[in-house]
Amino acid sequence: MDNLESEKRIDGTFAINIAADQMEAHLTITPPVGGGQAVNGEQIYRALEEKKVVRGIMKESLEAAAATGRADNKLIASGRKPVPGENAQLVSLIPEMKERRPQMEDESDIVNFRDLGDIISVRPGDPLMRRIPPTAGEPGENILGGTVPATPGNDMQFAPELSGSAISPDDSDLLVAAIAGQPVLVSFGVVVEPTIKLQNVDLSTGNLHFEGSIIISGDVNAGMEVTAAGDISIGGTVEAAKLEAGGDVEVKGGIIGHSQVRNGNGDLNPAIAHVQAKGSVTALFMEKALVIAGADIAVKELAMQSELTAGGRVVVGEEGMRKGHIIGGLCRATNLVHAIVIGSHASVPTRIEVGVDPYAQEKLALVKKQLDEKQKELEEVGKTLAYIQENPTRFAPETIKQKERSSNWLQTEVTELTGQKKRLQKKLENVDTARIKVEKNIYYGVQIAIGDKTLLVDDDLENVTFRLEEGAIVY
Repeated sequence: MDNLESEKRIDGTFAINIAADQMEAHLTITPPVGGGQAVNGEQIYRALEEKKVVRGIMKESLEAAAATGRADNKLIASGRKPVPGENAQLVSLIPEMKERRPQMEDESDIVNFRDLGDIISVRPGDPLMRRIPPTAGEPGENILGGTVPATPGNDMQFAPELSGSAISPDDSDLLVAAIAGQPVLVSFGVVVEPTIKLQNVDLSTGNLHFEGSIIISGDVNAGMEVTAAGDISIGGTVEAAKLEAGGDVEVKGGIIGHSQVRNGNGDLNPAIAHVQAKGSVTALFMEKALVIAGADIAVKELAMQSELTAGGRVVVGEEGMRKGHIIGGLCRATNLVHAIVIGSHASVPTRIEVGVDPYAQEKLALVKKQLDEKQKELEEVGKTLAYIQENPTRFAPETIKQKERSSNWLQTEVTELTGQKKRLQKKLENVDTARIKVEKNIYYGVQIAIGDKTLLVDDDLENVTFRLEEGAIVY
């Protein structure tokens, strides 16, 4: 009988299974039979220690299993999984292209249907795209204390030879504009288009303001504005519109306004054609137009009732051709005005000026104003320094140094402005080589000005060149 009871008393058992990747340990407990000894937590901890399990032991789960005396493949230890690295990213830094809509004029309820907002454009050096490098991730740890390496993120680079853009010299992960123009997203980067192309400029396109160049195959309608940091090329005509270019303006057709350039008070009329370029301006004809060019103005056929100002030359007509008339208005240039015909039989008031930089007077006025302001500031600082020299103990050393630095800086500015003033005054002197050349006819009543000398043409003349000689205009 005693032997039979002894056979029924069986102690509880347990087994710990460690996963092949050593990231988990599972516990199985078999309960005792016939009053046998149950498995306790201390036994399980010793077994874990023997198996060298030192990380991620789940004490609450282990001890709860030991307390119940039963477990079926229960998780009692778990390692820390590695965190995979993040993939590289290319993040656009250019504003999202929004639908261009009529803009509300400032502080009013008036909608300007010509202003649809600016075209997205960039200048050299503007940021286009940022590369965010991949991360290595965070390594994990298995339950034996071993390191589990992380999977690094996938890399991604900017596409090679992206037109109009380049890697920043200061930041290899930054793509910047190499030229001015319109940024366009492409695969793995951004390209910059230096030129935008349109059919016409009207209410459907709105006014254009662009950092690159603009090509318009058709016309620019009345009341519209086109501004470009580069060149403007127009295949048709410009009608009572405003153009402004940082480069050249080329108009295959004509430039024509709807009213005289100036009213009786000498103010500009709003319905004129207004074209301004830092480079040259060329057109088939110009009528009732205000045209200002930093370099030359070239008109193939006719300049009528217009005001043309060129930093270089004004040429109306081509040598040997019949067309090339200047009729009415004002035409001024630094070096040369060349036309086939100037004036008309009807003696329409026409004035031609050469020999003076048309921009120098305005620049000189600005420089004189700045020079006057700096001289007054220098005078005041000089008075303060004189007082400091008489009373040195009343001022801190730093205050004295600051006033001395201000004086030196102002003296440098005054010297530079004085030099600019002299150079501009030299430009305003008569240009000995300035000429007004007429291939065929210049008519009675045309006013000629070379430098500060003027001449009223008192008879119809043919094939003449006006120049300055011994202080007088001769031809």
